[in-house]
Amino acid sequence: MAIEKPSFELISSFDDVEVRLYHAAILAQTRVSGDFKQVGSDAFRKLGGYIFGQNVTDEKIAMTAPVTQSQEQDGSYLVSFFMPAKHSLASLPAPTDAAVTMVEMPETFFAVIRYRGGWSQEKYTTNEQRLRAAIAAMPDWEIAGEPVWARYDPPMMPSLFRTNEVLIPVRPQTP
Repeated sequence: MAIEKPSFELISSFDDVEVRLYHAAILAQTRVSGDFKQVGSDAFRKLGGYIFGQNVTDEKIAMTAPVTQSQEQDGSYLVSFFMPAKHSLASLPAPTDAAVTMVEMPETFFAVIRYRGGWSQEKYTTNEQRLRAAIAAMPDWEIAGEPVWARYDPPMMPSLFRTNEVLIPVRPQTP
């Protein structure tokens, strides 16, 4: 069974970097503190609880991919699940866990690099640095926000086969 992914338009690509325009989307988010790798597990329990029925209507909501993670200025992490496109903020049930919030992500340009393998901070950091260097070499785009780590596969997937991405918000450069 196919898992829904967020909708985007491919704007340009060069080497292994793409610039994509992601359409507006609804996210379930939670903020967690701790180790880079551990926060994903901690957050999944909260966000998974929401989509598995821990909400005011006990409604189950389909799982989507990717699960995203970004580090905040204070060192905490914001972990998010994309909600299925059929939903709006008004149609989604409220979470029963106050640590889970629903937000709308506006239409956003992202530069993206995809890589395979495990979920180590080292792999993430290496690919984030590669993406930053690629953006710096792009004459038409500049960084417009903090990087986001996107994981597409469940933990039971052998790490060799996992698909991951680093996304960095970008905007057109002004002359």
